[in-house]
Amino acid sequence: MCKLFIACGRLSRADTLSLIAKAAHVFSRTQRDGFGFVAYGPGGTAIGRYLQPGNYPGFGSILPGWVDVDRSESGKLPAVVTALVCHGRTATSRVTLANVHPFASKDAILAHNGVLSWIGPGPAPKAAQGCDSEQFLNWFRVRKDPWSETSDNWSGYGVFGILDPKRGRLTVAKCGSGRLSYAAADSGTHYWSTESGDVETIAGAVEPAGRAFPMRSKTRCVFDVRGRKVRLVELNDWSGFGERERDVDWFRSMGESGGRSSRRSVSAAPLARDGFPDWEPSPAQAVLANGGMQ
Repeated sequence: MCKLFIACGRLSRADTLSLIAKAAHVFSRTQRDGFGFVAYGPGGTAIGRYLQPGNYPGFGSILPGWVDVDRSESGKLPAVVTALVCHGRTATSRVTLANVHPFASKDAILAHNGVLSWIGPGPAPKAAQGCDSEQFLNWFRVRKDPWSETSDNWSGYGVFGILDPKRGRLTVAKCGSGRLSYAAADSGTHYWSTESGDVETIAGAVEPAGRAFPMRSKTRCVFDVRGRKVRLVELNDWSGFGERERDVDWFRSMGESGGRSSRRSVSAAPLARDGFPDWEPSPAQAVLANGGMQ
């Protein structure tokens, strides 16, 4: 399972750099297939993507030519940051820099924790490296109302941090099977993280009650992050995704660019204890789910 850390509020450049560095350090313990972030403020947008999370050098760092750091950076970190989305990756498709989140188009920058499979009509959306998150973004950005269509076109699960830099909007969305916790700081900054303990580890003391609380399932909230103070402008229910395929073949197909055109309902080995579909079946369970055939 990938991990997300999201902050929405008024952050200085120094505070933002500190949050990014702490998120990279925390995520590198378990997420070894990439680390990335997008930071937005009224003064611009910065994106950093790094293939080895444990080797995060700091955004914009000038390194000697003999240092091996596989990274891609764009933009300039603004003096005041109002939205930050960090992502640690556990791969379900190719481990390449091109597949490190966030994925960006001109009107949407997306980080996703989860696994998605195309069940809509016609061929699956294209993705250069076969990553389901990029497939989803390429579909999402051309739909007039994508949130109302996800359950008819995608199975699986997903938690999202999506930035629209043109409109100055940050969307945080959680489906029914996803995991995300929320906390707020005395400064008025909002924080979300996949693991509740990561909020305090990365961001420090939080309120209320000094801890994070689970975000409500099937929910998306939208913040206006254009000004000096962020504002919640939407809080909506969200249907999430269609019935997920639970056979072992589905696990093997995660992240492939080709998708399925219909839902399936088959008996399968039980999901892992945490209920997330990025579980890897043991050899014995795989044999059982395949009808006893190796």
